[in-house]
Amino acid sequence: MEDFIIPVITTNESGNERRAGFEFEVGNVSIEEVAKALHDKFGGTIKKTSPFEFHIEELEIGDLKIERDTQLLTSLKYRDWLQELGVDFSPGSDAEKIEHEVDKLSRWLVPCELVTSPIPFSKFDQLETMVSVLKDVGAEGTQESLHYAFGLHINPEVPSMEVDVILPFVQAFLLMSDWIIDDSDTDFSRRFLTKYIDPFPGSYAELILDNDYCPSMMQFMDDYLEHNPTRNRPLDMLPIFYEVDKDRLMDALPEEQKSLIKGRPAFHYRLPDCRVGEPGWSAAAEWNRWVFIEQIAENSNLREKLIQMWKKEQSTFSLNHKSSWIKQVGQFIQENLL
Repeated sequence: MEDFIIPVITTNESGNERRAGFEFEVGNVSIEEVAKALHDKFGGTIKKTSPFEFHIEELEIGDLKIERDTQLLTSLKYRDWLQELGVDFSPGSDAEKIEHEVDKLSRWLVPCELVTSPIPFSKFDQLETMVSVLKDVGAEGTQESLHYAFGLHINPEVPSMEVDVILPFVQAFLLMSDWIIDDSDTDFSRRFLTKYIDPFPGSYAELILDNDYCPSMMQFMDDYLEHNPTRNRPLDMLPIFYEVDKDRLMDALPEEQKSLIKGRPAFHYRLPDCRVGEPGWSAAAEWNRWVFIEQIAENSNLREKLIQMWKKEQSTFSLNHKSSWIKQVGQFIQENLL
């Protein structure tokens, strides 16, 4: 099993150990089954908020939340469909039975989500124990079905909320993203059949990978939102911008996305698949690809070298730009990061 690599920057601007939250999306399991299995393994206090949400509290690594977002499925929009599948919504029907049936029928469509509190880098070994628990209860990952566009979302705490610290992370991601997709073999359904991880537009990459780009935080935020007025990016910056200027952020977003944004001083890295049950897959491997981004962000010499390589590649005429760039980045990683 792969070990978790610890980034170069281990503390935040307050001097405390940096942390990261994780969100595992899996299918074909009940919320209660997952919650009880995790409680049996980790202890703590288990609380049932609803048939679709459990909490496990008082753990050394922080609280865990296990949930399924069934807001849409229980709305009137889907009631006829659920009735055709056998759910009885008639007056006097047992509410608990209805909730149980909705949970059962939605397992293949709406993921079960295991959401951690922000975990200190030094305690990441507990994450693989969580993956083992999910595997043992029969949870299915992205690879099991075209319907399963399931992700492992990682929320690494920012070292600082200063723009000259945050911008290099976004630059590093844009430089590394094609290689990460290729190296991790990101699932076809997540890339092409959903909008969850739509790529950044080329115009935005050209803007922020320019040598003269040195924005204030407000300019950086405005430029990002002009090109990316959406949370559906593989590196979603909206939680950070919510912390910077909530009103400015909300003014730039379409109405249907505003209620989905939660502020936190952390990157929302949405790119990795969640492949629980696939032999050899681990949360550590996905995290370690993120660490390459951290290494490039922290080292201005390496970042500038990679930017110059990118510009040279963009200036050449080629029908195969992407594969050529992926090969170059792979070689760069071998020579400079491993």
